[in-house]
Amino acid sequence: MTSDLHARYATAESLLPHNLKKLIATPRVAANWIDDTDTFWYRNESGDRHEHVLVDAQAGTKRPALEHEWQDRSRPDEAASPDGRWAVSLRAHDLWIRDTTTGAERRLTTDGIEAYDYGGMTDAAAGRVMLENLGLAAPPLVEWSPDSTRFVTHRLDQRKLELMHLVRSAPPDGGRPRPMTYRYAVPGDEHIATAEYFVFDAATGKSVQARCEPVAASLVPPIAYGWVWWSAGQSRVYWLSGDRGDHHVALHALDPDTGEVTVLAEERSDSQLLLGPQQMDRNVRVLASGEVLWWSQRSGWGHLYRYAADGTVTALTSGEWTVRHIVTVDEAARRVVFTAGGREPGSDPYLQQLCSVSLDGGEVTAITSDGLDHHAQPSPSGRYFVDVASRWDIPAVSVLRDSSGGVVMELERADATALRAAGWTPPERVVVKAADGETDLYCAVYRPHDFDPDRTYPVVEEIYPGPQVSCAPLRFPLSGGPLTGAMFGHAAEFAALGFAVVVVDGHGSALRSKDFQDAVRHSGDAPFVDDHVAALRQLAATRPWLDLDRVGIYGHSAGGYASTRAMLQAPDFYKVAVSSGGNHDNRVNHAWWGEKYFGLTGEFDFDRQANVALADNLKGKLLLVHGEMDDNAVPHNTMRLADALIQANKDFDLLILPNAPHHITPHAAYWQRRRWDYFVRHLMGEQPPDYRLAEFPAPDFVLA
Repeated sequence: MTSDLHARYATAESLLPHNLKKLIATPRVAANWIDDTDTFWYRNESGDRHEHVLVDAQAGTKRPALEHEWQDRSRPDEAASPDGRWAVSLRAHDLWIRDTTTGAERRLTTDGIEAYDYGGMTDAAAGRVMLENLGLAAPPLVEWSPDSTRFVTHRLDQRKLELMHLVRSAPPDGGRPRPMTYRYAVPGDEHIATAEYFVFDAATGKSVQARCEPVAASLVPPIAYGWVWWSAGQSRVYWLSGDRGDHHVALHALDPDTGEVTVLAEERSDSQLLLGPQQMDRNVRVLASGEVLWWSQRSGWGHLYRYAADGTVTALTSGEWTVRHIVTVDEAARRVVFTAGGREPGSDPYLQQLCSVSLDGGEVTAITSDGLDHHAQPSPSGRYFVDVASRWDIPAVSVLRDSSGGVVMELERADATALRAAGWTPPERVVVKAADGETDLYCAVYRPHDFDPDRTYPVVEEIYPGPQVSCAPLRFPLSGGPLTGAMFGHAAEFAALGFAVVVVDGHGSALRSKDFQDAVRHSGDAPFVDDHVAALRQLAATRPWLDLDRVGIYGHSAGGYASTRAMLQAPDFYKVAVSSGGNHDNRVNHAWWGEKYFGLTGEFDFDRQANVALADNLKGKLLLVHGEMDDNAVPHNTMRLADALIQANKDFDLLILPNAPHHITPHAAYWQRRRWDYFVRHLMGEQPPDYRLAEFPAPDFVLA
């Protein structure tokens, strides 16, 4: 069996996310729109070869792109203007601007100080350790006007935040352990970061400050989310703000000449508010008429509303389905194109179809009804968009469409011949009932390689409970699309090792109704363990090859929390878990995460939610993994759980990875192999082979 396992490890390695590029030709088109034109370029990959393609949407043509037509025009630590003339950088808390035509540089600000600087990212979300490991510096957060004459940025105030501490025990250059102290707010802290907005003139350096109170930046400043943008005529800057816990959101308009600020639309709720079905969405548009398109779950489902200039509100869509994304708005035709999930009776609520509706309301028109998931990438003008259609079992087809949704031209078709030749098979998508016996849950089931229905297989569950994403894959590998827990997805690798793999989207996850996601606020059970157990039991009732006497579970980040929670909450069901980078105790995790999705201190019991509260329940085999330099979900989460398990006299395994941040680079290859070994040894009952994975490549921050 050991030699067979060695071959299985090799196959699993070939299916790691960074190796899939070799097995899928032209997986999707990722459009890089050039300035504010209707021309874009994309990178076309096939095995070890690639090319860049230039598309003129208006002319309906595509051709190989010349180097100067696609190459990035500024340094990685600069924010370039759309025309490439100017580049802004951040040095020692102040902004500098470079004229790329002459090379001349000027200092724009002189009063930036530590924790009160211009254009910066919050310490807790800056990825400081990863950037340091890679020898990179991040560009400042700015939003350029379309004509490249001005930009808006913020001055970020973190001066009153409390401190977090990490220690780099094994610095790459040797020497004593090196401490890292940075600002990091946790639930209940008195202060969070705030941002003040400024508009700078590129040529003169003149600045205008927004005349309003600072905006909350609990984790990620609004500019980083794309929540700050210029009007088409560049006479206004718009931004979206939320309060602590996001019970109140508002749309602001800034006059960049005077600094005057007005509120155009706002919404309040006892629960958390979203501006799209996932946290980083911005389904808000300001039209030339002064009308505002606004996405809201006020009816219990995500729908579009139009705010007229006189304040009256018109619902443009309604029903027990979800508007997912605004794609384009044709103001002349008074029509908006959007994606929707679950609109057609009997359809999968997670898959997006293209639709349109009048800005005055009325009947919704379906543009696509093919049962695929459509991911749209609109041009800056909104006159065109790239549509990449895919499904978990169907490779992507990328087409160019006009603002009405009509197909202008086909761009590329993905070819997964090599992937299937490697033994990969798509998961089966299955609908089961939640623990309440009523609610539909959607699952993915991966059969092990060389599947034999007369055998039984150990079951490994992959979990990432959200609440900001769903987890079961919706699209073919590498085809892009909505942010899902599949970003941590390694199910195909475990299937190659010989496990049956299951992924379940239980209560509390995204892309369904508001009540479905907000269930976590009322129960405190972020992973809804009972949902997952109920799903696995139903799946096994019709698939006797699923061995429920051998069930394991793994996850990273929120999945690290959830996989341990499953072991502690259902200790007789889950026998083995590997939990990496887990936020096991939200009392020492981001203030934003806990306060937004669960509640403010006093509204929610963070003590009961912490895994340390159930440490006495551990029965099975548990491997806790954490990067020593995880500046996101800090390693103190895992160490506090380890302390509780020791006090409970429980046996467990612990792997701490030196120098590794949240995404575990370096040492990714080592810990992935250790995770495979743990399930092979303790769930499959086999001796792992002597196998070493090739080192993982560094994260690729180059566009497309």
